[in-house]
Amino acid sequence: MKYINRPNKLGTIKLTKDNYYVVLDFDKTITNQESLDSWMALVDFDIYGENCKKDIEKLNAKYEPFELDYTLDEKVKEKYMKEWYQKSMDLLYRYKLTNSNLKKALQKDTLNFRKGAKDFLQKLQQDNIPVIILSAGIGNVIEEFLKKQECYTNNIFIISNFVLFENDQMKPFTAPILHSMNKRIEGKLLEPLQRAINQKQYAILCGDIIEDIQMIAKEKLENTITIGFLNNKIKENLEVYQKNYDIVLTDEEACFQEVEKIIY
Repeated sequence: MKYINRPNKLGTIKLTKDNYYVVLDFDKTITNQESLDSWMALVDFDIYGENCKKDIEKLNAKYEPFELDYTLDEKVKEKYMKEWYQKSMDLLYRYKLTNSNLKKALQKDTLNFRKGAKDFLQKLQQDNIPVIILSAGIGNVIEEFLKKQECYTNNIFIISNFVLFENDQMKPFTAPILHSMNKRIEGKLLEPLQRAINQKQYAILCGDIIEDIQMIAKEKLENTITIGFLNNKIKENLEVYQKNYDIVLTDEEACFQEVEKIIY
């Protein structure tokens, strides 16, 4: 289904090739609902073993319900998300993640585009539209996936948790970790990109959880078309998605062909 929640706002935004940029979440937004997320996609349990699998599953079982709980106090939720993402990163280091094994794991095709996403990215490249992928996942995985799909073009900029390697071994992660509650582009763009963005009147934002709306500053949302892919618990979450997103896409309409209709 396709739910248009703010038709008056959408009617005032007139997009041209030169007046907008695009901000996209990656996991379950660019990728489809059946894909692994970019954390899980890099771990090949044939290499890292059953204990690694159990440790990851234990973390996910504890913290994932908090991420999808929209009744939870925001400060409490942010505390849980910071714990989850940091412990997940520490676990990768403990199990000695290597760059070569990361690339090997991605050969298994555990990541797949959401329907229409590849064509959408290609059209944005043809029109030279800036695309910012802002993800709380693993930037190395996103970069490798886009390269493999021949979609990592010069108009795409990735802001994410990038793991550093030395002699193929993962180095301790010391940067501030991006998680689902602190994903914002403010202060994270290189100066040339920031200048280019400042010249754009409008933005398109696509995400799959409510917190993805925070990727763009609140004061800029009036000139941003926000599109939410509602993947889980549609009946339970539809109302809160409609309150937050300008457009909500579910089921067969949760595809980038529907996003294209808004732009082209």
